[in-house]
Parts: sequence; C-alpha cells; structure tokens
Amino acid sequence: MRVGRIRRRCKRLIKELGLPSSTDLPGLCAIVAERVGRPVHLVPMSLGGVVSGMTASTDDGYWVFYELRTSPWHQIHIVLHEIGHLLLGHEQDPAVTEDALRMWTPSMDVTTAMRRLGMTPGFARHHCYDNLTERETEVLGTLLMERVVPTSADHGLPLRGRAAELAAALGPALRHVRDTGGTAGTRRAPRAPGSDGGGARV
Repeated sequence: MRVGRIRRRCKRLIKELGLPSSTDLPGLCAIVAERVGRPVHLVPMSLGGVVSGMTASTDDGYWVFYELRTSPWHQIHIVLHEIGHLLLGHEQDPAVTEDALRMWTPSMDVTTAMRRLGMTPGFARHHCYDNLTERETEVLGTLLMERVVPTSADHGLPLRGRAAELAAALGPALRHVRDTGGTAGTRRAPRAPGSDGGGARV
C-alpha cells in the first residue's frame, strides 16, 4: 500500500474519532476506549531498554506500558504507536501463549524468553518500517501527534492495583532479556496472567 493511501486512511480514522484540536494522552485514551470498546490504561514504568512500549490485553482493558525514563514528547510518540495498533485493528504478531509470563523462569534461554514476550531476536531498538503494519501505525501516530500535548510528568509515582500487578509480572522477564543480551524493539507483549483473551501489542 502506498504512503498516500495509508495517510488518507489514517486521516479518515482520526476524523471519525472526533478528536478536539488539542488533547492530552488520558483524554485521547478515553476517546480511543469508546472506539475499541474497552478501557485503555496508561502504565509508565522503566522497561530496561528492552522495549520502549508494549500493550497487554486483559479482561479489564488494554494496558499501555511505556518507558518512564524518557522525555514527555518521546513518551507521547511511544503511546501513540501503541494506540495506533489498537485503532487500526492489528492482530497480535507473533502469537504467544496465554500464560507466557506465568511460565517464565530465570533459567529460560533468551530466545525462548523473547519469543514468549512477543519479541524477535535482532529486532532494532526503534520502530521498524519493513512491513505494512508498522508503516500504518507510524503514519497514524505521526498524525495524532498534531493533536496531543504532554501532561505534567508523574515522576515515577508508585503504580497501584492492577497496573502494579502487571508491571511486577512483566519486569523480571524484561530484565532477563536485557541481562542475557537479547535485542528487541517495540513489540507486542504477552497476554497477562489472569486475562481472558486478546493478547498484547506494541
């Protein structure tokens, strides 16, 4: 698909959302939630340089994890990439097992750990442009950037409730990938333990 057609499709989608001329990420997530039919939660956390963002799907919504230790504008870019996958209806790729995190152990080799996290060995640490899915998502994210402004930083306030549970499950697996030399970019994460469907996205 040519870039011009992708841009036209993305512009139509943005028009259908009925976005205001300016909004912040929580405001955008509320609008996106209406579109996708499920709550969209934002979870800032340190992702250890393994990924910049990922989205887990659970029975109580979508959870967009994004790097805490970066600039507000970069955080917006990461989150918009994640939201772009949701809005464009991209399917999970690659497929991962439902209990990927639950089955994780420190003795697991890095290739298996990355596969269960939905990552591809050798995937660059930036968004890729080598397939239609990523091109569409990047175009939509860039167009959405024109409408979204940063909010005040949360300075790493402690996560609570379900967000804290998911982060606690994800953190050790990400550290394992990082410490054993795995390389990944922004990829889809596995479905969290206790979820009833969906999977996870980047």
